Formats: sequence, C-alpha cells, structure tokens
Amino acid sequence: MNFDQGELDLSGNATNDGHQKWLRDLEERKRAFETRYGVIVGQRVRVQLIGEMNPMDGMIHVVSQNPGTPASKLRLLMGQREFSPTEIESIIRLDDP
Repeated sequence: MNFDQGELDLSGNATNDGHQKWLRDLEERKRAFETRYGVIVGQRVRVQLIGEMNPMDGMIHVVSQNPGTPASKLRLLMGQREFSPTEIESIIRLDDP
C-alpha cells in the first residue's frame, strides 16, 4: 500500500493506545480510498478489466496517488499490468486458502 501512513507519536507513554489509534486511522484512510476509487487494496482479488478475456488474480498496488486525483488518472498495478480504476469491469475479493 502506498498510503500516507500518518504519524505515530513515539514521545508518549508506553501504552498501546497511540499505536491502536494510528492503526485505526490508517484503516479509515484505506477504506475511504477504496470507497472513492472502487478498488480493494491489501487483499487478494480477482480483477476483470474491460475488453480483456482473462481475469487477473493478485493484490492491487497503488502506483501513484495524489489527493484529488480523478479515477481515470490514478495508476494501479497488479503483477506486471498497470491500469486505472476506470478500466475495471469487476473486482472480487478472494479468500486466502
């Protein structure tokens, strides 16, 4: 994942609260990204691209992300194939064996 992971404040006390908040914030940003662009990152998925015969299985990685980037300009990578969210016909999360 190429998300801005925020800032983990290490100057606080030795409780687990700061780390848990950081993890929750990171998960919230990931979900917002997935909702905005209609993709699933950090999970194994099967993606069918428009006009292609065979689906691809794997994990989607974000190649470039700038705040406010339109879906047509966002670049994603699965294996050796780079594409945008607008090229996705369908996406299904695969359960790990």
